[in-house]
Amino acid sequence: MTITAYAWELLHGYVGNVGSPLFYVALLLVFFQYRRQNRLERQMFGLRVTSPLEQTVLSFIYGVVAGAIVTVLLSLLGVVLNPRDFTYIWTVALLLSLFNVRYICFAYAGGLLSLLSLLLHTLPPLSFTMPFIDAIYHDLLALQVPHVLSLVAVLHLIEAALVRLQGGERNTPVFVIGKRGRLVGGFALQKFWVLPMAAVVLTGTSTSLHPPPWWGILPLSVLSGLEIIPIPAVLGYSGVAVAHEPRTKAKRTSRAIGLYSVCLLLLVIGSSYAQGFIWLAAVFAPLAHEMLVLWDRADERNRTPLYVHPERGLRILEVLPDSPANEMGLRSGESIVKVNGMEVNTKYDMHVAIDRNPAFVKLEVADMRGEIRLVQKPLYEGERYALGVILVPDEESDHYVRIESIPLWRAIWKKRHETSV
Repeated sequence: MTITAYAWELLHGYVGNVGSPLFYVALLLVFFQYRRQNRLERQMFGLRVTSPLEQTVLSFIYGVVAGAIVTVLLSLLGVVLNPRDFTYIWTVALLLSLFNVRYICFAYAGGLLSLLSLLLHTLPPLSFTMPFIDAIYHDLLALQVPHVLSLVAVLHLIEAALVRLQGGERNTPVFVIGKRGRLVGGFALQKFWVLPMAAVVLTGTSTSLHPPPWWGILPLSVLSGLEIIPIPAVLGYSGVAVAHEPRTKAKRTSRAIGLYSVCLLLLVIGSSYAQGFIWLAAVFAPLAHEMLVLWDRADERNRTPLYVHPERGLRILEVLPDSPANEMGLRSGESIVKVNGMEVNTKYDMHVAIDRNPAFVKLEVADMRGEIRLVQKPLYEGERYALGVILVPDEESDHYVRIESIPLWRAIWKKRHETSV
């Protein structure tokens, strides 16, 4: 098959996602997840900070581009997927999520299955009296370990890019309990992307698709019975920014995920030259991913919270779009020191100061370095009660979210007094 013909087959498989019901189901699930975040905003602040529909549309746009890149990268590497491998990965991922919902990531399921497959190859051939167990045993022996781990690496590489581009935008402000038991402000960084992609899979039947000339980076035991099919995938990113601004947190996380994916991919490619590298890759995939999660949590826990109630003024946690505060150029992290010439240290102070001149507001604002600037704006009917800022929690605040990862069954069935993110 020529390169041009193969490219057309890839394009046909990629466009085929339009006819895949799974693609639309995935988009619907993403919409419901963003709507869940919207309910959290309304529960905490009585207003909508983000738009579920807008978030879903952005997920679709970014996902379409990312899916095309994944398709090209998998093809350049010569990755071939086995539908049975996908079944086992999803099964293990769902089982792991029963212990902790964040374990649904393919890094854990793919790594553990790869390690199990490698271990079984070191043992003498086994036979089981139960056909079901025997079938699982032979499926694990046939697992295309380098290809499974390459898929994990490529998906995380694309996730790193998506987090860098979108992870710091349009996030949900939250109140959380700090390490000293004091309420502090922060942001729940949760993004989801639906990726339409095309991949080469093993069908077990004779087809006209043959490996293109550049294949050979990854070892493959079967070179016949290949087909390109559309496969929609979903990527998700979840984090909490308490000690960093959301954009800064997204950049740090993106660099860490990107380094993880490049290291994993190099180990897999190295296995083409030395078999020992595939063992390192299988151990690295889940272990290094877990270390990234623990590093991120420790970093947030050990640093000084950024969004705390200052000694003087009122610190802004978030500025709502299309609001008077946004028109005045107020930014997250700044502190409102004076309103209409009156010093403010509580929300009540701010309401009293605005009532002094309901038709006009003049603010004295301090940035994170303490530099003062003045902003002002005429107020129209209704704006005097809604400047469009969410302030960091003070002593009177009583709503908060619990930052934790919980088992999937608990997330679905257990009713909680506090909201978890």
